[in-house]
Amino acid sequence: MKQSESLSASDAGANAGPGPANTHEAPSASGGRNFYNVPAMYGIFRVANSWRVTLSRAGTRFMRSFAFSRYGGEAAALACAQAYRDEIVRNHLPPERSELAQNLRTTNKSGVSGVTFRFNAKGEIMSWHAITRVSADRLLTKSFGVGRYGAAQAECLAMAEREKQLEAMKGLRNVHPAEASVRATTQKAPNAAKATASRSKRKLPEPIPVVEILRKNNRSGIPGVSCVKGADELPRYWLAKTGGIDGRSIAEWFSVTTHGNEKARMLAIDARRAQLERKAQLRAEPSA
Repeated sequence: MKQSESLSASDAGANAGPGPANTHEAPSASGGRNFYNVPAMYGIFRVANSWRVTLSRAGTRFMRSFAFSRYGGEAAALACAQAYRDEIVRNHLPPERSELAQNLRTTNKSGVSGVTFRFNAKGEIMSWHAITRVSADRLLTKSFGVGRYGAAQAECLAMAEREKQLEAMKGLRNVHPAEASVRATTQKAPNAAKATASRSKRKLPEPIPVVEILRKNNRSGIPGVSCVKGADELPRYWLAKTGGIDGRSIAEWFSVTTHGNEKARMLAIDARRAQLERKAQLRAEPSA
């Protein structure tokens, strides 16, 4: 699935029926086109060890990543990504097809979308035409001859007919085959929608703060605390480090030679805890 949400060749897809009913159950195996083309994965992609939601609406791109490490694993992160995707779909509808149909093409010479004219052998305008494709199998067209109505009247009649044809063009822009299914699931009656969103929100895991995520190269078992070894692979120092404190990182070292290995480790853990408390305090303080 492409990340862009350009209008497909068959814009009538906006009126097509919804796809699979379940829009929140991912297919069993990841990878491949079929995996991302089901409603559950609409607007969601896997990037390294996270799910990323990418949607565009009216020139605005909504993007957010849900790391497995922060949301309790791959399945839980996917549930959070789907909830965020549903919120975007519910609150930011695609534009009306009739609205898009009024955009002028670069080849248009009449100055009105869907209105064109034809020349006779002498190079004179002989007729004005209003043309609108309201669906894949329905094309509305009507002509107004200059010989019958006159040049000015034929042009005005074609423009008026175009406005009438646009009234028959219903539905929203078809941004993706699965979008209508997701929207149908998330857009219920106002009270029901609020209740559903409230229940879903309570079931979703809260993201783990970044400072509490254990990095792969961490051997201490404590985020932000690491052991520095010498060339002989023996512990030399225990380090407590925290970033984002007054715009800088704070690092405190505790020598194994001075304190012993276990005490140096405990001192580093205590220092890390104090650093996090200081960071939280600074965030809570009102800015000057």
